[in-house]
Parts: sequence; C-alpha cells; structure tokens
Amino acid sequence: MFKSIAVAARDRGRMTEVSAVIARFGLESLAVRLGIGEGDDGAGSEARDLPSRTRRGLEALGPTYVKLGQILATRRDLLPDPWITAFEQLQSDAPRVPFEELRSEVEAALGEPPESAFAHFDTEPLAAASIAQVHRARLHDGREVVVKIRRPGIRARMEADLRLMRHLAALAEARSAVVRRMKPAAMIEQLGREILDELDFTNEGRNAELLRADLASLDRVTVPRIHWEWTGEQVLVMDYIDGVPPRDPEALKAAGIDPSRIASLGAELVLEMVLVNGRFHADPHPGNLLCLRPETAGGRRAGAARYGFCRLRQSAPAA
Repeated sequence: MFKSIAVAARDRGRMTEVSAVIARFGLESLAVRLGIGEGDDGAGSEARDLPSRTRRGLEALGPTYVKLGQILATRRDLLPDPWITAFEQLQSDAPRVPFEELRSEVEAALGEPPESAFAHFDTEPLAAASIAQVHRARLHDGREVVVKIRRPGIRARMEADLRLMRHLAALAEARSAVVRRMKPAAMIEQLGREILDELDFTNEGRNAELLRADLASLDRVTVPRIHWEWTGEQVLVMDYIDGVPPRDPEALKAAGIDPSRIASLGAELVLEMVLVNGRFHADPHPGNLLCLRPETAGGRRAGAARYGFCRLRQSAPAA
C-alpha cells in the first residue's frame, strides 16, 4: 500500500498508521479506486458494508479524518445514500479520554486545579467529540457549567494529517477523473483553514457571544453564556443546558416536546441567521443542538444551542 507515494520524513510515521488502518478495515480497493493505492480495485467483489468500514476507518484515524467525513456527510450531490448514512454516524460521541491524561493541561490553562477553580468538578466526561470532551462543573456562586477541554497533542497531529491529506488529494486528482469531479484538494484546503481555527476555543467563545446577541430577540432559543474567567485557547467554560438531542422524534415526544415545533423553530432560526443577521451557525447537526423540556423551558423556550461546537460564518455584504 502506498509504495509509490513519497512524503516528508516527518510524516512517514503517520503514513504508516494510515496504511495500517486501511489494511485493518479492508479498504485497499477503495484506495485503489481513489487513485492513492496500488493493486486490484476489487470492483467486482465490493462488500456492501464498505461505507460502514470506511466510517470506522475514519474514526480510527482520528479528529482530522472524522471532520472530513462529517463534511462528506453533507454532500449528497457527490455520494450515494449508503455513504451519507454511514458518514452521518460520525456526529456521534467520540472515544473519551481519562481525565488524568488531561489534568496537567487543564491546570495550566486554569492556573489551578479544577477542584479549586470550581465548587465541584466531575472528572467523568459528560460527552466527547473529535477535538474535545466536556465535563460538568459548578461555579462557586452555584451556577452549573460545562468545561470543554481540548484533546492533548491534537494540533501537531492535525497539522501532520492535513499535510498528508493535501498530498494524497493532489495524487488522487492526477490519477482519477472521477475523483477530480469531487475536487478533494479544494475540500482539504477548506478543511485546513477551518479546523486549525477551531482548535482555539477563544474563537468559539467569541462566536457564541455573537450568536447569543444576534438571537436575543428569539425567546425560544437559548445560547449558553461564556465564562471568560476560565476560558482560553484550550479550555472553554459555558452554562450547562439540560435537553434532548433532536435525533429521534419519538424520544422528543416522550420528553413532552413537539417535533413539529422544533422543525418550525429550526427553519425560523436559519432564516433569522442567514437573511437578517448575516451570520450563521455552520455545524447545526443534532450533536450540537438540544431541545428543552417544557418544565425546563417554562412554556416559552423550545430549543437551545448546545455546549458543543459553535461556528459562525459572515455573509458577504449586500450589494
């Protein structure tokens, strides 16, 4: 696998890891058809579970590849439904890191142990995503918050992955007309610009505050407040919101939430962001949204932006 691909010495170890994952999940034929592998493309004997195996391979390769899969999950113009369905599962929880592996970086970011920074800090993760994981905590004034912690060593790993992805994308475009139609090199460039910016949680905090101000007039939408005293590049602290992810209509109904009201609110919210404010949350998948239960919402609020990833895009000025 990849015998003819030359990469910089610093990235050869990562290339070996990628090759091992491809072999472990039986993705050699896919690599051949993409123009980045050697041998038989196996087109006549492709297994039906190839999309699922590819998804598991992306998960094994880590955050950069998971983000690429999440982008592909939105491209129904390029991929058939089985692939979209498989890649949509990359929005689920990622593997969790024991807190003791994060402790030194958290203490450096907070300037003290979390047990003294907060009145209570739960070392068991509440949720995990590709770049960070979230822990519950309580401020000394009694307010419930979540602490989002960046995974250790992730920047160097992502930078190496992006260099390798650029190389493989250029090779695939040169070898395959089908791949050229997908424009992977442009996709990787976009991914690289956004994903490294996402690693600095101060950007997310500022975006959340913009979103909170933009949507202040919508009393059915809640955007968590950022606690800047504890927020920096590696750690983000914001209000805790308890709700139900909008993945399953039956689960929403069981919680006393009307799915049709959530759908209507979602459409209203998108129009407000895009047409009125000129900024919008660019990753509104179910992992980043929560629906508030009636007893929590007080009869008014039907939805909330979650403590997860918050990204905004600035639209071009009107002509």
